Amino acid sequence: MNRLPNDSKQSALILNELNNFMTLRQRWWLSKFFILLFFIITPLILAYATGYHINWRYLKLEKTGLLEIKTVPDKAQININELKAWLDQTRNLTTPLKLKNLRPNNYTVNIKLSGYHDWRKILAVKPAETTFAKDIRLFKQAIPVWLEALPATGTITTSLLDSDKFNLNTKNPTTSTINSLITEKELITNWLETRQIKLACSLPDKKIAYANQFELWLADPKTKTTTLVGRFSQSINWLICLPDTNNYLIYGHDNSWQLIELDDRQGRNIWKLADLDQLGAAAINKKSDQLYFYGRIGSTTGLFSLAL
Repeated sequence: MNRLPNDSKQSALILNELNNFMTLRQRWWLSKFFILLFFIITPLILAYATGYHINWRYLKLEKTGLLEIKTVPDKAQININELKAWLDQTRNLTTPLKLKNLRPNNYTVNIKLSGYHDWRKILAVKPAETTFAKDIRLFKQAIPVWLEALPATGTITTSLLDSDKFNLNTKNPTTSTINSLITEKELITNWLETRQIKLACSLPDKKIAYANQFELWLADPKTKTTTLVGRFSQSINWLICLPDTNNYLIYGHDNSWQLIELDDRQGRNIWKLADLDQLGAAAINKKSDQLYFYGRIGSTTGLFSLAL
């Protein structure tokens, strides 16, 4: 009768020792696991901190890149499609923006600001490089505003340039001859065929934008090279270089104002600024935020302004 309690005590001691043994064993394995985890994670953290990431597809370390975006005006909303898989989309991305440690890839950047035309472009981020999108100007979604009547033969040049009423930019007016913008000395090697040029204007960086009937070009007198900007199905009747940017041109067909972006990465953005029934001569103000033009919309003819 006395052996049962002793046997119970002995069994309890054995079970307790077994539990202690299992706990120690678990602790041993757990410590080994954390040590192994430390040696795996630490190099990854250090690699990320120094601008690398793991390309799991090819199982190799790659140097990351940086994307910098600025707009005028700022505070525009940015959405980047390729970040949805690994960046918290509740984060509010606005301009100006600098994104570090981006995987080398093509990124579809969409920029929106209320009251302005959207901007969209695919930008390539390369290893150990910074991809800049800094010369982005957002243009207003506006409708032409009638200002005053002008005679049918009136032009912007004769009615406005002699007055400060609209504070026009007169430094680089559009001309019908490129010879007033590029000297004979600069054309001496015949690198530019001038006979077919219909319109021309000068950009702030001294490049010359010019148009023949259906094509828009850029000429660089410094390098003596030309670049095709675009071909269009409608005749180009008006061309305006903005005084504050090298990245945009305004051009007019018979019945519309168009805007084209000169940054040709993954194609050029083109926006329609306004539809009209008839379009005439135009000028832009010094602040580059108003376009003045003679035209007709419906039965209304005269001088109009368009906010940019």
